[in-house]
Amino acid sequence: MNASATLPPVCPQCGQTDEVCRVSDLVHDEPDSLLAQKLAAPRSPRPAAVIGCATSFFATMVSISAAIFATGLTELTSSAPRTNLLFGVRDTSVFTGIITFLFVFVGVHAMFVWRQARASRYFRRAFSAWHHASERWQQLHYCARCNGVFLPGQTALTPVEQVQMLLYARRPPQQAATNPANAPPSGVEGG
Repeated sequence: MNASATLPPVCPQCGQTDEVCRVSDLVHDEPDSLLAQKLAAPRSPRPAAVIGCATSFFATMVSISAAIFATGLTELTSSAPRTNLLFGVRDTSVFTGIITFLFVFVGVHAMFVWRQARASRYFRRAFSAWHHASERWQQLHYCARCNGVFLPGQTALTPVEQVQMLLYARRPPQQAATNPANAPPSGVEGG
């Protein structure tokens, strides 16, 4: 076992360990304190709503309404001869109503499916960001002396008010390059 793994983390600002504690322990031990509320774990995003029966019912009702309107409008403006269909409606009016129903039904459903897909993509991105933020939060430490938070190896202290920015940063915070294995690749091979 590595000896440095058992040592408490050192605050990057004051260089001390005596006032440093893990944020998850602080939040667990003092859940009602203002500090614990500021340092609370990131909240999981809510999943996207799922298309259900109400959506199908809505699409059907809108489609029927549009079909009735299109049938009536065609009936009033058409000069085609009347047939023996129900209510003496013209063939062109019936055809127009059926086509209108189909197009509106498919269009309304397509709109809902598009919105569902967009919400699902947003949720997947938000869930991924939350997962990374939660992993960082588990590693986060608080220095009471400096009133800031840091990740082990971080070279600067982050104010408590900016903890969410630290957790949700796209790039990991700057780490101290203590040994060549932790140093970023230079992209140029020597030798």
